[in-house]
Amino acid sequence: MIYTVTMNPALDYRIYTESIYHGLINRSEREEIHVGGKGINVAVVLKSFGIPATAMGFIGGLTGEMLRRALEQERIESDFLRVRGLTRINVKIREKEAETDINGAGPEVNLKDLKRLTEKLMQIPDGSVVVLSGSIPATLPKDSYECLFDALCGRDVRIVADMAGAQLKQIVKYRPWLIKPNREELGEIFGEEVKDPLQALTLAEKLLTQGTANVIVSLGEDGAIFVSESGERVAAPSYFGNVKDTVGAGDALLAAFLAGKESGANNSQALALGVAAGCATAFRSGLATAAETRLLMENGIRRAPAIDL
Repeated sequence: MIYTVTMNPALDYRIYTESIYHGLINRSEREEIHVGGKGINVAVVLKSFGIPATAMGFIGGLTGEMLRRALEQERIESDFLRVRGLTRINVKIREKEAETDINGAGPEVNLKDLKRLTEKLMQIPDGSVVVLSGSIPATLPKDSYECLFDALCGRDVRIVADMAGAQLKQIVKYRPWLIKPNREELGEIFGEEVKDPLQALTLAEKLLTQGTANVIVSLGEDGAIFVSESGERVAAPSYFGNVKDTVGAGDALLAAFLAGKESGANNSQALALGVAAGCATAFRSGLATAAETRLLMENGIRRAPAIDL
């Protein structure tokens, strides 16, 4: 079983318009509302691939109930803890030539709530995969993810981490089974700008020496690379296409990779599936389905490999 933990989930309110004029009344061409938060995105994509997942985390108020019901309608299991305040609404403005995001602060989550979550994580069955991802509520300490890792430490569970670079840097010592930074997050971990895939490969290998078992680095147009403590090195190129919205592309990559692994694929096959899901998501509005991902793999044109492994 796969469990996803999103401490600060959201409803994403997407506004599509030709352009925005600040200080004036603007009108949108269309609007969409999606459930959001990195772990929730992973659960949604896993469901599309036929892999059951349970979404966990904190929700609050009317917006939190809307999020829970939206998942229920999609037949996605959830086990949220209720807290004071409102689940945040993230406003995603999509102009013809720009993407602007205004992310809400989220509900009031305190240390008692964090303790409740750690206690719930301790009840997860052995053999599970636990995906910890996304931002920490502003009302919690910055080291809150370490509390979750402490709760899972020593358990027979595979931990996947996908969060900001500064947080990833702190949790490598817990030896997660997999971490998935993007180019910017990888640079944040090491305090340098990642300029090319070869540099990303070098830094990913450094993470292995610090305790991580497996690393995926998502590189946008350059696809993704996978490195393992066993010595395996895999690269998957991306696809040509018209990018419409990059929200959730990295989450779709991670989810499809996990779906591939749960279905018996090797790391190379799973990474190729993940990159296709990430691209398919970027080429549409909202998260791509398994069917759209496979269609892209069958008919899409892949870019040249960005790195020769």
